[in-house]
Parts: sequence; structure tokens; C-alpha cells
Amino acid sequence: MNKIIQGDDVLDYIPQRPPFVMVDAVYEKGENHVVTGLTIEENNVMVENGEFKDGGLIENIAQTAALFAGTKFKDAGKEIPLGYIAGIKDVKIFQNPSTGSDIFTTTTLTNEMMNIQIVKGEVKNSKEEILASCELRIFINK
Repeated sequence: MNKIIQGDDVLDYIPQRPPFVMVDAVYEKGENHVVTGLTIEENNVMVENGEFKDGGLIENIAQTAALFAGTKFKDAGKEIPLGYIAGIKDVKIFQNPSTGSDIFTTTTLTNEMMNIQIVKGEVKNSKEEILASCELRIFINK
């Protein structure tokens, strides 16, 4: 996959700032989805004993969802609003990736009602194995 947004340019689409950025590349963006990536580095605040923790996987999904919303608004020439997680459900953690590995996260918008987006998120490793998944309900403060 080719990176279409990478490095500090990712910061144009999300409200998070270092050291709490859990996305470092965008590989694909579509009408209802986005695919991001992250190389797990030892100095990541969500790494403990060489392993990217559960909270890091969930935050990676949340930031990917934020990036999806950010690209939609920015591509439309609008100011990017803040979003807030209103709920998380069906969290499944299958494996925690180790430092030096790459993860790829897809969030898909499954429903949108007024200012609430329902998003399905899935994190995979480079072997296409599912590491984590969940559903997020996000309030968009328009």
C-alpha cells in the first residue's frame, strides 16, 4: 500500500498531538472508510515491556475514526470539528503487537444520525491477522 498522508501531515486531520499520536500514515480514504497505519516504536507512550497495550489499540481505532471525519470535512473545505467518544462496544483484543511492527487500521462509518457517527474499527498486522476490533459511537461537535 502507498501512503497518501504521512508524518506530521497527519496532524492536520486529528486533534491529538505528540506524544499521544497513534496514527502515522493514511493509506486509503473512501466514502465510508479510511485505512491508517502506525509503526509501533519503543518510545510510544502506550508501549509497555515491548508491547503495544490494549489502550493503544483502542486509541489507534479512535484516532483513525477522527482522521476519517477530519478528511471528510477538510476535503469539503470546512473546518474540522472536534469529536468525542460517546460509547465503545464489542471491544475484542486478540493480540498486542510488539515494538518494531506495523499495524493497519480500518474504520468504516456504518451509520450517522444527526451529530452521532457509528463506526466499526479493525486493527490488523502486516500478515492481515486481526489484532483488535470494536464499535465506536462518536459525537461530532459541529
